[in-house]
Amino acid sequence: MDYAKMERREAWLRHPVLGDPSFDAFEKLGETVHVSEAPYEWAVNGSIFRDPKTGWWYYYAGLYPYGYVWSGEAPEVQSHFLIYRSADKGKSWECLGPGFPDFDCRFPGLEDTRMGFPDVVMTYDGEADRYWLTYDWGARHIDRDEGWLGTDSGAALAWAENPEGPFHKLEKPFWSNSLRKDNRHLGRFNRGYASSVFKREKDWIAFVLQDSGDYYGWGLACMTAPSPEGEWSVPRLILSGDRPGYYPALLEFCFCMAPGDGRVYAPATSVAANRNYQVMFAADLERAEHPSAWSMIQEGSIWHARPLAHEHAGIWGQTIQGFVDDDRFVVMYASKDERDHGTLSVATLPLDRPFHDGFTISGHVGKSIAPILAAYGDYRLKMEMDFTGTIEVFLRYGGILGPDDHKALAVASDETFSSSLSLELGEGGGYRILARDSRGGTEPLACGTVPEAPKALEAVLSGRKVSVRVNGNTVWDGEADTEARPLAVCAHEYSVLTCSCFEVDGVPGRYALRYGAEDALLAAMQHISWQPSREAGFLTERGYIGSGGQCAKWNIRGDGFRIFAPRMPGLGNMEIWVDGFLYGTADLCAERPEPSGMVYEALGLPGDGRHCVMLKGYEGQPFAIDLIEVQGGPAEP
Repeated sequence: MDYAKMERREAWLRHPVLGDPSFDAFEKLGETVHVSEAPYEWAVNGSIFRDPKTGWWYYYAGLYPYGYVWSGEAPEVQSHFLIYRSADKGKSWECLGPGFPDFDCRFPGLEDTRMGFPDVVMTYDGEADRYWLTYDWGARHIDRDEGWLGTDSGAALAWAENPEGPFHKLEKPFWSNSLRKDNRHLGRFNRGYASSVFKREKDWIAFVLQDSGDYYGWGLACMTAPSPEGEWSVPRLILSGDRPGYYPALLEFCFCMAPGDGRVYAPATSVAANRNYQVMFAADLERAEHPSAWSMIQEGSIWHARPLAHEHAGIWGQTIQGFVDDDRFVVMYASKDERDHGTLSVATLPLDRPFHDGFTISGHVGKSIAPILAAYGDYRLKMEMDFTGTIEVFLRYGGILGPDDHKALAVASDETFSSSLSLELGEGGGYRILARDSRGGTEPLACGTVPEAPKALEAVLSGRKVSVRVNGNTVWDGEADTEARPLAVCAHEYSVLTCSCFEVDGVPGRYALRYGAEDALLAAMQHISWQPSREAGFLTERGYIGSGGQCAKWNIRGDGFRIFAPRMPGLGNMEIWVDGFLYGTADLCAERPEPSGMVYEALGLPGDGRHCVMLKGYEGQPFAIDLIEVQGGPAEP
């Protein structure tokens, strides 16, 4: 079974922190459109638009100072956007200069302010023959004696007779994070930005990305109005981690897309440290204000990194955004170079063949790892690859999956790589055979260098015997345990692995994968005030004691699970919910502390294998979070 074939792409685990082996067919088009320089070092957001009248392409590049930081030393305009134009479908680009040449986007009541307006997206109203620009704005109120007094930000609209402007700004913004009192019912979400506006049959609809601050959750809200001038409705939350089903963590939306097929698409990117995981949601445009109209239509295999100087960070900043041109999907994407300066480029994808054989997985700030959703005892592995940096191939994988913390910029925890046997390879030919124990302690079993850059790997596991060959050279003969486990691939920091063959000759069996407590808090958008429990008895490095007002959620791939937790005085009953339905409870109270063991089991879950498992304290009782073991059967050949 060759797990590098595109028809096997769903046989790999994907995770917003741990990474995504992507089979996407995107290819970069032309040269990099924009490379950032001081004082706007972070051009990491943008949009691309095809003019339906001329066929010309326009790129709207959002310019920020380094780290998005407002600074008194920065220019008067803290952030703004440039317009690029291509008359040859992306082969070459001409910079037309700032989109608002007067750098003025002040609104009534905000005259004495320092402004920013970096992120814009264009749509065309054919009936009125008008181009509508949705733009983010930010303001810092100035006091001549005391400096900054406060901030506000939001979204506004401007119209023009062509995509280049000049733009006529509407007098009032349609979104203000501090002035609109009807934003407050959005719960933990307290800041809207990266908005898109589209015309529908009888009205207009706006989509506004939502941020929850230190809850580290993002969502998408919408509003409707009879015309761009308003009045705009009270915003409604349509997508977030509060949905009862499978919903990956750390998903930050950006601009939505309405390519003319009657649907609206909302791409989202993980804001973990690596940012190499993407998801696509979609709904019928005419029903898009209803949360029930939205579904996740693709998880992963949307984007892959390239070992290019202008793409040192992989995809970074916002997710992709674009349009359909004839038989291809054209997108803008952002990255950063080795100076940590933003870059903006274009890529295309054939609509009739969005995937290809061979996958790419990359690490950037942290390592990325992806296990196969199948377990093997005896097997023979044949792998063909190209890579930069350092990679690992896990011949027996048994780690505890999850992030190092439940917040943005998370990386894979040390426990993710525990209880495993692996081969580490460097692009210069160096190798190590590594055995890791249950706490991640590492023992090198062999090391050396092969004569040429590693391109081919063969591994045979038979009983306890293991033989590993790289480029035809035997690098290790040894022993391993006989327990059937998944295989996995890993890309280390700033490494890119492209695999053209991952053929496993053996009998695939049911797999078991474990996830730690940090993963459950991340998916639940829980406040950073959670602290690890110092009580003994947890199987993971960091277990937690939660109150009844808190919850924990795991997004899993499988048809069953077992929950492990300690029992101790002071704990109560814990509810177990699956996809929004109460499945049962577990009693965690004991007269004396008991080490973590199985407290609940569920088998035979229905559906496609994607599920959300949520833990809550019954009637406000304290409960413990340790780990979940997920079980599943291998996909059919």
